[in-house]
Amino acid sequence: MNINEYESMLVSTINKLVVNIIENNLYPNITATGRVGAQISDYLEDRFFNMVSSGEIRNLCNPEKAPKNNTKNPWDARCDFVIKDMIQDDVWIDFKAIQITRLDSNPDIGTPKKVIDFIKNGKFYLLYVYVYYEAQNNKVHFVSNNGNYVKSYLLKDINHTFRRNPKNQLQVNVSAIPEIRSREDFIKLLCLKLKESYERQIEISKKALAEIDTIEKDLLNTNYLSEQRLINLIQNL
Repeated sequence: MNINEYESMLVSTINKLVVNIIENNLYPNITATGRVGAQISDYLEDRFFNMVSSGEIRNLCNPEKAPKNNTKNPWDARCDFVIKDMIQDDVWIDFKAIQITRLDSNPDIGTPKKVIDFIKNGKFYLLYVYVYYEAQNNKVHFVSNNGNYVKSYLLKDINHTFRRNPKNQLQVNVSAIPEIRSREDFIKLLCLKLKESYERQIEISKKALAEIDTIEKDLLNTNYLSEQRLINLIQNL
């Protein structure tokens, strides 16, 4: 087995498990009000945790789910991916619930710091798991997209169009197709994207700074005229 086969096995194992969760209940008891994405994520986290905890899912063990109402937790669920008691990889899972009418959206997928710290700690496999839904009669049900209920890919294989936005969040289009690359190539791509983002911010800041003196002059002139009009009106009271 080479590393590409290993990574494919990791993704496939978790993807099949989530597909199984969804196919077993296409109509979960989730209302189409409030934070629907968070409700779906909670639902998947609970069932993922229960199924891996049962010990029946080959190669997966030691599951955890995110603490309830902790939006700052770096993962929605995590587990160890194990092969023959020789390999044990900590896998972080980020569930993304996508309304089927919003396949052109660009959801946030985490901060660069989370990714950098994760890799610095000797880990690498952050898995995005997309599921699709629609709402009818105030209830949510799962639907397929191009014949699939689930799309899963490792962050390292994210489409090259991803970017860092001004809120310091990584983003990628929901429908962007993953691209297999090496871990080293992903690190280089990530750093390139960060450089490009900061350079854009620098240029935006330079432009804004260059306009400040003109803005100040315009504001002072406009204020002087309006203030004089007000003073004259007050004097005539």
